[in-house]
Amino acid sequence: MRGVVIFLGFLLLLGGGAVAGVQFAPPSLDLSFLASIPGAQDFLKTQTALFAGGGAAGFGLLLMIIGIATGGGKKRKAREPTAPPDPVRETRRAAAPEPKPEPRPKTKPAPAPMAAKPAPQPALQPATQTTGGSGFRPVPPPSVKPQASANPPPLAQPASHPASSRPATKAEDTGPTWSQDPRFTNRKRVSDLVTINDAIKAYHAKNGAYPKADGLKGFPDRGKAWVPGLSPDFIAELPRDPALSNDREGPQYLYVSNGADYKLLAHGIALAGGTNVEVLGVRIDPSKQNTMEKAAFGFWTEAFASV
Repeated sequence: MRGVVIFLGFLLLLGGGAVAGVQFAPPSLDLSFLASIPGAQDFLKTQTALFAGGGAAGFGLLLMIIGIATGGGKKRKAREPTAPPDPVRETRRAAAPEPKPEPRPKTKPAPAPMAAKPAPQPALQPATQTTGGSGFRPVPPPSVKPQASANPPPLAQPASHPASSRPATKAEDTGPTWSQDPRFTNRKRVSDLVTINDAIKAYHAKNGAYPKADGLKGFPDRGKAWVPGLSPDFIAELPRDPALSNDREGPQYLYVSNGADYKLLAHGIALAGGTNVEVLGVRIDPSKQNTMEKAAFGFWTEAFASV
């Protein structure tokens, strides 16, 4: 197989070199023997013939190198003599006796189970003055009285105790609520504002205007539809501030729009201890007197920035 590869590489090298060499041959070179092949003489004078011949010659040279390089290992392996067997070692191996298998230990039979001892008979005690019989009667075994437990079980709690008086167990401890941790509250507010703002933009894309609403008001003033026309077509239900109370000055969501511009805010929000609320496009309203205890943030168009 190696000889075939070398021979094929030699033919490619020879033929490709001849085709490429025509480009550098003198004009007096006679190529009339190729007249029987249409277009052969013109092809040999083009750059394509030069590239094709050079590529074939290079490939043939590569085949020859591969064939020569892969044959040396087999020759070396064939030339390496094998070591003759050592007669002394073979004689010792033949003379060595085969090891005898070790005898298996004899297992002792399992002892027979001991018969159960008969229950002790009650001791006989001389009977008191009786008439008849053998004069002896069995003495009954002493009765064992139950000892009082050192740790008596706890008394059941009366059912009349209210449920709020007992301490909460680990299963009932659900962690901080919205009102206990402002970080959770502000995360919920940012998520609600993003959802409502997307619904407002969807309303504008369909109707060509924003939902109209007079005055910057929220749920305490307008009820469930505090953004008119938005629910349920563009949002299933309008969310409310998680800390919303009946106080109209407390934390709540507010909305106002004239159809062309709008403003959506979370108003009266405490930022102390909360996360950075300026994410996902939410901005703190610069037109309000913001403090760490009372601030406003949300979405709006530029024309309604100061509303």
